[in-house]
Amino acid sequence: MTTRVTLRGRFLFVFAAFVAADAGLVLAACSTSSPDEPGGADATTETSTTRPDAAKDAPPVITTEAGKDGGVNCVHVTGKCDIVLQDCPAQQECVVNNSGTTECRPVQVSQQLGIGRGCCPSPTSNPCLPGLSCIGNACVDGGTPSARCSPACCEGDDQKCGKSDPEGISGACDLKLVGGGSTELHNVCTYRPRCKPFKEEPCKTGETCLVEDKVGTASCVTLFGATGKTNRQPCVASNDCEDGLQCFIESDAGTGGTCRTICLFPGATHPFDAGVEDGGPGKGGCPGTEKCTIAFSNRPSWYALCALPDGG
Repeated sequence: MTTRVTLRGRFLFVFAAFVAADAGLVLAACSTSSPDEPGGADATTETSTTRPDAAKDAPPVITTEAGKDGGVNCVHVTGKCDIVLQDCPAQQECVVNNSGTTECRPVQVSQQLGIGRGCCPSPTSNPCLPGLSCIGNACVDGGTPSARCSPACCEGDDQKCGKSDPEGISGACDLKLVGGGSTELHNVCTYRPRCKPFKEEPCKTGETCLVEDKVGTASCVTLFGATGKTNRQPCVASNDCEDGLQCFIESDAGTGGTCRTICLFPGATHPFDAGVEDGGPGKGGCPGTEKCTIAFSNRPSWYALCALPDGG
């Protein structure tokens, strides 16, 4: 039995914590869509994994109007400046403060790293140029920084993102920052390295390779946990499963998802080496008695998920 369904257009990426331009504001982040599921239309999902203690702070102002004086109207966070337009006076930048609102802050001499550059998030300072925030996971001693200096942006408008230095990876405005109480703030750009599924061009340890569109574009995304979840375990985000698996929601499964092994759809034309056609689980094949039967209308014809003989 072959099942063909429609995946949502964008993934939900969830990360442990992020540090915004304001040294004291710790944020969680997610995109504006859910794990892959039948349906097709995008939905908004707000997921917070880290909530700052805002007991002494005033609650953020939530409105559809962004900033002041003709702001771009694409973010929820408001205050004395526009986080996307960066309309502060010279030698100042617009940041989100501990209260979840925007304000202008003096630029520090330590802010040296350009757009898309690798950086190390810090609770006390911002290493990125004015208007950029160090977005990503904390640095590991001796390791390459995985966070990036990213601008605030309007969802779906990638023009402001530019390309990362030195890799030249085009940025995408597809990551949403949320504050205390899962309060939506604004989107930022991401810069994800490319990969090939089925371990053809694998990602680094701690990342998973996700196929994003019908032409087969695939990018490395940092895993939500220290290790990814395994086949048939419950999941909540596309980067919740270990490499070679996909978080999938069946039509009657409610809000939760299940990690399923990705596989090479039988007989489909594909761009991989011949070894993928008879590879093991995660390398083109399926585990145990599962068969490669769940295909998708908005992913490549070769992309599919494994299912049990009864379709489950």
